[in-house]
Amino acid sequence: MKKVFLFIVLLLLCLFHLRYLSRTFDWDSCVYALNIQKNRIESAFFNPHHLGFESSGLLYWKWIQSIYPTTDIMFFLRLRILAASLLFLGTFTWLFHKLYKDYIVALLLMLVIQFSQAFWFYSLHNDTPLIHSCLIALLFLFTVFFYRLGLSKRHLIFLWFLQLFTIYFHQSNVIHFGIVPMALILSKGKSFGIKMRTIFIYLLLLGIATIVSYLFVGFVILKRGLGPIDEKHFTFWMFLYAAINRWGTSVGEKNYFLYFYRGIGDAFLVFQNVTPKLRVDFSNFFAKDHLIYNLNALFWMFTLAMGFINFRNLWKQFKTELLLMFFWLIPSICFYTWWEGYFFEFWVGTTIALWILNFYILKSFSSTMFAQFSKSVIHTTYFLLAGFFFLTNFAFSTLPRSIGPKFGYIEGIQGPVLKLADEQIYHR
Repeated sequence: MKKVFLFIVLLLLCLFHLRYLSRTFDWDSCVYALNIQKNRIESAFFNPHHLGFESSGLLYWKWIQSIYPTTDIMFFLRLRILAASLLFLGTFTWLFHKLYKDYIVALLLMLVIQFSQAFWFYSLHNDTPLIHSCLIALLFLFTVFFYRLGLSKRHLIFLWFLQLFTIYFHQSNVIHFGIVPMALILSKGKSFGIKMRTIFIYLLLLGIATIVSYLFVGFVILKRGLGPIDEKHFTFWMFLYAAINRWGTSVGEKNYFLYFYRGIGDAFLVFQNVTPKLRVDFSNFFAKDHLIYNLNALFWMFTLAMGFINFRNLWKQFKTELLLMFFWLIPSICFYTWWEGYFFEFWVGTTIALWILNFYILKSFSSTMFAQFSKSVIHTTYFLLAGFFFLTNFAFSTLPRSIGPKFGYIEGIQGPVLKLADEQIYHR
């Protein structure tokens, strides 16, 4: 019955999203669609920081056309992202229920994640953040799940492939290499020497697979070389987003505190493009331009304060989860704040991690004497949060962007974008 109910919830979410599917066109989403539309394997591997995104998109697009001949590529690529989002939400709910034996909290937490701005936006948008963030979240949850079952060889093989695919879908996920090794260190029943040997083999094979994949794509598929240092050089392709000054490592003064504040804030509530201003203002707490952002900031400040105050119980109940999450949250916050922290696309996975951490903190206050009351407090909290994020982000983000088309930064590709925006399916 629980599986049937979950299926109905996901079906309703799917129908709702189809009704309000994004009609926003920006540079990234359009370039990725155009790379697939070229129907060439070289174009599908043009972007080194996500080998799996466009290449799997090309296979998907060929499959769609074999079933239903169409030229409406952007619409169907958005359906692909939506399907990945719903599949993750279903798997998340199932795993969370299995781990913590609370079906209602699993459903409500799934909805809170869904209605957070970054996750919701990229569930309806042909861009890279959604799939790889979901894969990292699943890597964390499956690692916890298998840790409790004893981390057999079969489990490690599954986690190895899952982790490899997180790297294929976004190069930056190499920073999360420590999640599975930490679980191995914490596992029981094996000597320290066996654990270290297993970790060494796991990481060695992961590194070899990653390196060989990039060498094969760069030298064989794209025919890059090691001659003169120019755009045809292998390293230029491999480190494309670090080689061009307009991204990530571009020179100039950087305010990393503001980067983090902007990125993480936009990931929860309606984003503000690149306006460098602070929307949290406790001196004007109830002003309409600040109220929702003040409430969100206050909620997270209160959450972290509660976690600090109750850290002894938190550590006692969720020691394993916290140690594994360290290798998810801390590298994410440090790396993405340094890279392009002001873009909320980099914080999709971090918001998922923070919601899971929020559950651990609330759960650490649960009392065995008042178990049902403690559960009802957590359920009520997530019900109210889901409603808050739904009303805010739907009214000011999802609804306006479903009435389109709307155009963001499309410099240099205006012509092809206008053709994408005029897809026939929207006129039927």
